[in-house]
Amino acid sequence: MSDVSARFRAFQREVPHWVDLLAQVPARHVQRHDTIHPAFHGCIDWHSACHATWALLAHRAITRDSKYEAIVDAILMPAKIAAEGADLAARPQFEMPYGRAWFLRLALEDRLVTGSTRLQSLARAVAASLVAQLGARTIDPFAREYANPCWALINLSDYAEAEGRTDLHTFVRETAEQMLPSFDRLPSPSEEESWPDFMAVTPMFCELSVRAGVITTAELLDKVGSRLRRLRPITDPLKPHHYALNFSRGWALLALARAGGGDDLLALALDHIETNLHRPSWWCGDYRAVAHWVPQFGIFALQRAAQLMPDI
Repeated sequence: MSDVSARFRAFQREVPHWVDLLAQVPARHVQRHDTIHPAFHGCIDWHSACHATWALLAHRAITRDSKYEAIVDAILMPAKIAAEGADLAARPQFEMPYGRAWFLRLALEDRLVTGSTRLQSLARAVAASLVAQLGARTIDPFAREYANPCWALINLSDYAEAEGRTDLHTFVRETAEQMLPSFDRLPSPSEEESWPDFMAVTPMFCELSVRAGVITTAELLDKVGSRLRRLRPITDPLKPHHYALNFSRGWALLALARAGGGDDLLALALDHIETNLHRPSWWCGDYRAVAHWVPQFGIFALQRAAQLMPDI
């Protein structure tokens, strides 16, 4: 076993501990009434409340502790979800694509953790709305933050796998294939480093391309491997959105390591995730700046780590 593999196994053993710590934050905030939305009214905005609810389900999956079950059930009451669905249908651009992608992640987690189909109908409508939106325009893989298509397509892919939706798999692959020439016009490292974004734009484009099967891991690393390996964790965030960038880089690098990217990408993923975990003020500090959303990003990165095979 390599030193990196041993380090990763040790990290995996700590994942439930970290998830339990981080989940305490969304468990408090998701119950707030910061907006008038019927279900997702905490955590300042709709998408943060949505992924806070997801985080409590992910906590249960990882720790086997159902202590947040009552909170989740109160949020996902059928009448509330029906009202959310009516609102999404009436406002087709609302939370498009970022928040809707998180809803798919929530629906997927709820089905896997609880066995419930309570979100199935709305999830199908949300998936259709994402396909309609992304299929109706030229997709820019470097669109930033809430407009980033790679995050939406990754979630569509995972949802398609869980639901056995070959039509969605085909859509994701064809869309990723259309974006493939964009590897020849990557933003410069200095340009991307200057963005105060929470999404790891280039690593996530890499993840999508490999997972959709439009490029092999070896081909990808030939194109951008040196660039990925030069990434270093953020230690001096420029703006509030930078506080989660290490987590989103970490989860994308984990996906690439899982696809055969090697120990160097795995170590780099751990460097990014651990940098944030060991700075608790970055995820449980100021409510408006970080605490209403950053812990959920951390839990997603930790979930990815927990799901990787131990011999990676």
